[in-house]
Amino acid sequence: MPDILTHYLVSYLVASRVVRRRYAVFIALAGLLPDLDVLTGIHRWVTHSLVPLFVIASAVALALFYVHRSYLKYLALISLLYVLHIVLDFMAGPTPMLWPLSNQAYMLRIELNGEVSAGGVSLMPQVALIAEPADFTPRPMIKGSLISSMSVLMAVVVVVVTVVEVLKERLSFGRQ
Repeated sequence: MPDILTHYLVSYLVASRVVRRRYAVFIALAGLLPDLDVLTGIHRWVTHSLVPLFVIASAVALALFYVHRSYLKYLALISLLYVLHIVLDFMAGPTPMLWPLSNQAYMLRIELNGEVSAGGVSLMPQVALIAEPADFTPRPMIKGSLISSMSVLMAVVVVVVTVVEVLKERLSFGRQ
């Protein structure tokens, strides 16, 4: 399962392509919103479904359309980061992404296995869509990784990319 830091870093990378980095730092927090369901003791519950997101985002978009259209860009970005969280979870474990239309939790498992021998190299791709009944049973404790070795590596990459971008901007600004 992607940890909190991974969800945030992926959200930050996407957001920083759309808005200024200082805004992306805060807007990327939207990528963590689906995990607020842990406060109910049920992880991967209603907040991990695309249906409520669509309903809520549509209502907010309608209101923004009449009140302040320039904010629609931010709503679209926040919705994208929210969906991205659900997609990452969908590829890591059963996720009830279509609830209440479906009471199934779906997972996409993609693997590429290989063998190297004297006879050559063989690759064996495997793709499976797994569906199982969604489990909305409250738990007294929800355990999970907040930071993993992969997310620490990702953090280093994000910092390096950000520093390179800042240096590139400063160098190109100095030439003008």
